[in-house]
Formats: sequence, structure tokens, C-alpha cells
Amino acid sequence: MGLFQNLLETYEKCSEAVGIVQVDADGNANEKKTLLPIGHMTFKSQICVTIDEDGVFVRASRDNKETTIIAPCTEISAGRSSGIAAHSLCDQLDYVGDINEGKIAAYLSQLNSWKGNIPELNAIYTYVSGKTMMDDLLNSRIFKESEYQTKTDEHGESQLDKEKIRKLGVRFIVQMTDNMVKVWESTELRNAWIDNMSSNSTFNEEAFDYLSGEVVHQVAAQHPKNINSLTGNAKLLSCNDTSGFTFRGRFAKQNDAVIVDYIQSQKMHQMLRWLIANYGYAADSQVIVTWGVDRDTEVKAKVQDNSLDFFENMEEVKTKADILSGTKGGIYADYADKLKNLLQGFGNAKDIKQHFCKICIAVFDAATTGRMGLVFYQELPKNTYLENIVNWHSDTSYFLTAWKKERDEHGKDKNTPIHYIGAPSFDDIVFAVYGKSHGDKSYEILKKNTRKQLLECMFGNFAFPKNMVEMAANRASNPMGFMDLNGKFSENDWKRALSITCALTRKFYKQQKEEIPLELDTDRTNRDYLFGRLLSVADKLESAALYKADKQNTRPTNATKLMSAFRVKPHSTWGILYDQLIPYRNQLNGAGYYQSLIDNILVLFEEGDYEDNSPLSPLYLLGYAAQNRAFLKNNNNEKTEGTDNGYITE
Repeated sequence: MGLFQNLLETYEKCSEAVGIVQVDADGNANEKKTLLPIGHMTFKSQICVTIDEDGVFVRASRDNKETTIIAPCTEISAGRSSGIAAHSLCDQLDYVGDINEGKIAAYLSQLNSWKGNIPELNAIYTYVSGKTMMDDLLNSRIFKESEYQTKTDEHGESQLDKEKIRKLGVRFIVQMTDNMVKVWESTELRNAWIDNMSSNSTFNEEAFDYLSGEVVHQVAAQHPKNINSLTGNAKLLSCNDTSGFTFRGRFAKQNDAVIVDYIQSQKMHQMLRWLIANYGYAADSQVIVTWGVDRDTEVKAKVQDNSLDFFENMEEVKTKADILSGTKGGIYADYADKLKNLLQGFGNAKDIKQHFCKICIAVFDAATTGRMGLVFYQELPKNTYLENIVNWHSDTSYFLTAWKKERDEHGKDKNTPIHYIGAPSFDDIVFAVYGKSHGDKSYEILKKNTRKQLLECMFGNFAFPKNMVEMAANRASNPMGFMDLNGKFSENDWKRALSITCALTRKFYKQQKEEIPLELDTDRTNRDYLFGRLLSVADKLESAALYKADKQNTRPTNATKLMSAFRVKPHSTWGILYDQLIPYRNQLNGAGYYQSLIDNILVLFEEGDYEDNSPLSPLYLLGYAAQNRAFLKNNNNEKTEGTDNGYITE
């Protein structure tokens, strides 16, 4: 099955949820996140007109801001941009307020064709055809002062500026004998419109629908737009362009190329719109959406999450408080391993049977304002989907830190660090490779391309891009390029980028069949790895001397400042750096521990490697970070570095 068939299947499985308005966490109704019935759309309304069952005006009110409602529409009116195409029930003043003769005639004709004996519709038809709405609204003082013209008529009265009001949306309440009917919320009226729409099938030829394979009742001439709210005018399917070289001599008319049933098109598009609104992960015009083809469409394991968020979503019984308490004091919780254990829970036959469903991952992008394209699509069994994600989180794991917002004992917000072993999120990787956004369009394009590449690596068996690792390594090797808003060196941002780059480097070497351990590998003789270790020792030695002189955190160390040059010419830069360490070694009385460590590292170089002055690969960052990590594990002992001999004591 393909994308369209899976969307249709999902719509059928979620049919019980159709038309039920979603409620946000703050208790407000959110029509934009509601699965719409076929033949319906969201409509922005600001004026509410109440009439009685005889079509007599009762009152009118105006909302402070536009209210989104669910309203019936025709195939043409749903995609209207110019010309005349009336909605079926609620519409703009232009169509119901006697401003435009052609439009009100179209509205009344449309309403007359399906009102039958439905009392509410007959009341609205009677009222609108009386053409008294504008007078009623004026008498109700609905319009704002700014909506009147500055010039007055011959009687000295101000006239409405119809250009300013004609697009105001109008909805109706019909006051019946025993109740008030809000027509946009009435299930009976929605069903009546769907029945009317289905009964007006005009296609008499024998043909099958290209989406569902079923018999076609009404060919869709226009497909819905506004699928992704960020690209409202972009259509996924378009077949109403018959001018120019549309068919390029291959077909004479639209139906020769493809036939899509109107009802099936509605179901498919309504489902996709709902999935994007509820689960879409957007960047500019691109959106990633993942869903299960099941009654429960939510996929808690999101592809873009880091390992911590992924585990929180998967492990329902574990609260954030549990996680926080388990990671206090700088203890790194290995969420890569925890994810593997979770996966084993899906490995037995009983659980697979209970949880089995198909997971779809789709990426849409709008290259132009009017067209949306599918740029990536995969469908997988749920256990295979989880296995791919867990493999990603395992191969790309490293020591990372996330910041969680919580309240302190005084009720104030504070950020608590959570240290974990796992994979970075998509956004983290974009930050490591390209830095932060400065609001330019080119950054969004890079971000979109990166997210698509990462998905291809996760599910498409693509190799992790080497250029991405190199770019991240170049940025991490230039610490002084990480600046805060005051133009000062931002150590936190640099360390974050460094950790993420190490995660990407481990992933890259993993696919080269080389496992790089998380902790320091004291037996590794790789030149790049050893140079990274040397840089770390130089950095630590100087930091220890500054700490002893009570000047810690006053400035970056020389190792940090020279890191960029060190990567390009490691041998010659190491010579400069080693000379600069002389005063700090003296402060530490020779710094015997560090000198001993340097000597131990130097002897691990194979012949000619130490003198090799060629640029270092990203692997050197893993050596640098692993040596730093080894120092961190002796943190308590490092606090005793004030001992005059410069040795770290156990």
C-alpha cells in the first residue's frame, strides 16, 4: 500500500473521532486539530447572527477575535481564491450580507438546493433572502469606527467601508421552540450536507478510483488546499489546470490521466490535514509526520527526539521526577541501553500481537506557494520501526546533557541539567553542524535538507554523511567562534556542540565497522586520537594552575584558544602549546602527574605519526573528550590539586 491508501485506511479506523472537537491542555476547543467530516472545512467567523425559526432577526454579536468553526463547503468553494463560489451554510458578509448581488444569489441558490424541509436551513434561507442583514448589523452596532468611511453622505451620516467588512465571517444560531441550534455544531446538519453531497453524483461512466480502487461516484475536479497551515495554498494533488501544455500531447482531458473519487479525496486530505496538525514536526515549509495506521494513530517514539525525550515517551510508568532523581549528581543514565531493554518488551509474540500496527513516516515540502510534494515516505511494522530508531540511538550515543524546566521550593522556574548517554535530537544535530538560526532563509533550507538526510539514515539504509561530521568537527574545533549575546565566549554552547559532534563521529565510525568506546581507550594508538588526548591534558594542566591561583573561569585556556590551529597543524601547534605550559608547570611544582601522562601518551605514537603535521580527523575530538571524561571521573581528587607536587591523589 502507498501513502494515499494508508491515509484512507486510517480515516476509516478513526471514523468515530470525525467531527469531535479537540480540546487543548488549557481547556480551549481547537477546531484546527479536529478530524473534519468530508465536505467540511474550518472557517473563520467573527459575527454571530441569531434568528428565530421563522427567519426573523433576534440579535447579533461580534467576537473580539476570529473564531474558527467547522462549516460545510462545496468542492469549488473550499479552494476558492477569486470568482464566485459560495459556501453551503456559513459564509462571509460578501455572500450573505447583500453587498454583492452575484454572490448572495449564488449563496441562496446553493442553500436552496439542499435545505429541503430542514427547519434551521429554511429559517436561514428566509432571513438571508430578505436582505436585511446589513441594516440589522448596523442597528446592533456591530461594526467598528475604523470600518466606516471618513466622508459622509448628503445627510451627514457616515457610510460603511464595504471593502473593510465584506470578508467578515458570519455564522448563525437558530432559536427553535425548545432549543438553540448552533448550526456549525449540529451533527444532523453535517450529516444532511454529506447526504446531499453524495446524492448529487454526476459521474455516469464505469471507472475505478485510483486511490481506493472502488467504483467512482463523483470525479474530483479540485482537491483541497490548506493541508499544512504553514503553506496554506499548497495542494498535494492538482488537476484543474487545463490550459497551456498541461497534458503535453499525451492526454486529451483530465480523466484520461487519473481519476480520483471526490469522497475518497476528501477522506484522504482530511486525514492528512489532521495528522499534520496534531503530529507534524515543521521547519519552514517542510513538515515531518509519523503516525500509526490504527485507531490510536499517535506514535510516542518520535524520530526527531533525543534519547531522553524518546525514553520518557516510551516508558509511561517512569515520570520525569523519577528520571531527575536518578540523574542527580552528574550520574549519566544510559538511555541507549534502556531503549534496547524497552525494545525487548516488543520482542515477544504476545506483545507484538497486541501492539502490531503499521507506522508511516512522511515528509512533505512546498517548493512553491501552490504545490506540495512528498519528498520522503516509508511504512514499517511497528517493531521494525522501533528497532531502527533504537539502533540509531545506540550507534549515535554519547554523553549529553539536557535542561529541564521545573519549579524550585519558592515556585520559581529553574533549569535542571539531566546528564544522559544517548543520541542527540534532530535540532541538536542541526545546531552542531550549522549553529543557531539568525532568521535567514538559507538556514531553514539547510535545516530541511539535514532533517531529510537524517531520516534517510534512520530508515533508508543511507550512510551517515561524512560532510556533516566534518562540518560539525570544524565548528567544534573553533571554540572562540561560540559567542553569547554579549559577544563573549560561550563555553556551554561550545561544550554542547562538542558532545553532539562526538556522537556523530561515533556514528560515522560505527558504520565504518570501527567501534569507538565511550570511555577513554588507553590502548588506542591512532594518531588523531592521541593528539586529542594531548590537547586535553594541556587544557587540564593550565586549568589546574589557574584554579590554584584562584583564577579559574577567568579566561579560556591556551589549549582552547589554539584548538582550531591544533586541528590543522597538530605537531607544530603542540610545540607552541607545550612551551606555553612552562609557567603553569612551575606553578604546580613541575606538574608531575600531567607530565607523566603526556609521556605515556607520546610513547603510544607509532613511528612517524607524532611528526606528521597533517590535519586531524574528527576522531581527535573523541580522544580529547574521552580524556576530559577521565579527568571528570576523578573530579573529587582534582579538587585536591592544590597539593604542591601537582599530582592527583586517589
